[in-house]
Amino acid sequence: MANRELDFRVIFAALRRRAEKIFGRERNYFPGRPSGLSLSPSARHFVDYDVAPLALRFSTASEDVSRWQTITRAKLAELAGYRREPKSPEIVHECIFPLPGELSRRVIYLGARTGVDIPVHLVGPPGPQQRRPVMICLQGTNSGAHLSWGEARFPADFALVKQGYDLAIQAAKRGYLAIAIEQNCFGERDERQISPRSAAPCVDATMHAILLGRSLIGERCSDVSAVIDWLEAEHESLGIDMKNIHAMGHSSGGSVALFTAALDTRISAVLACGCIGYIRDTIARRRDEQGQNVIPGILNWLEMADIAGLVAPRALVTVAGETDHIWPAAGCAAVIAEAKSIYAKHDAADRLLCVREPGGHKFRSDASWQAFYSVVSGPQG
Repeated sequence: MANRELDFRVIFAALRRRAEKIFGRERNYFPGRPSGLSLSPSARHFVDYDVAPLALRFSTASEDVSRWQTITRAKLAELAGYRREPKSPEIVHECIFPLPGELSRRVIYLGARTGVDIPVHLVGPPGPQQRRPVMICLQGTNSGAHLSWGEARFPADFALVKQGYDLAIQAAKRGYLAIAIEQNCFGERDERQISPRSAAPCVDATMHAILLGRSLIGERCSDVSAVIDWLEAEHESLGIDMKNIHAMGHSSGGSVALFTAALDTRISAVLACGCIGYIRDTIARRRDEQGQNVIPGILNWLEMADIAGLVAPRALVTVAGETDHIWPAAGCAAVIAEAKSIYAKHDAADRLLCVREPGGHKFRSDASWQAFYSVVSGPQG
């Protein structure tokens, strides 16, 4: 009886502590400590953010912007663990499916390197086409690339499809060959090889990439560039215009679109929404269960305005929510305002745009396309 009573007390205490943490009322289990001590791990980091070197931050009007971009792009690739393979990927399997609205979906699995096969979905009208622009479509932290052609496979998908996350359908209807890439850790590329695995889908891959001196976002950008390598090799048979390779995404998908454009100059325009803010004000100051955008050592060299500046003079458009709890519009606007100085050195300040919209963290399809087309001439523009 005494053991059962003890078990009940332990369970009750554990539940009470969890509830206290959830509601921000966690009690002090270590009374008697002197006040004013810096004991939380973040206290060390917050102080160091203020003196972070940012050694490659673009800051002087006299700086040679092209030379700065070359040096900085190489450093970003090194830090992120971004790599380009010596040869283009090859198709290891393919099939095709019809879609509503006189569209089709060609599914290919690209063998990018040993251990990396990338599911890629080409959405557009069937049959040969001439000189189409390409839109690379990148979903955020959700159930997978299937949302890009409006397919709901999981309960939460139905709401997302209604909310306008069918990026590939939107792009195809506007005259693009839409390329929906299944990102590492989502959909078909969810972790299945280790057991047990963490509840959050990206944290294991993040930690394992760090062991190799890489980052998850660097690996994702490498995958996008591998797909572009394949597009480049097959551009004639695909009927695409390699001078108009665009990329779009929201949240973590927007981050991959932005960072890949910073690293791979073959992307001529990028629509990256719900994903921009100063590192020291966003991912560095909140909980991070997955580390999707963490690049080891980045604050020794760069901030987000520099990442945006690496896209210059190519078009960069972003739409941000005023009350976005992850990437608020005020922070996004501040980053874009700083990056304007880099774009101005290219006489391309009109190629960089931040649009602020009411509301929180969500993709706004109409506002995003309108903003994008105000800067970039679309297929029908």
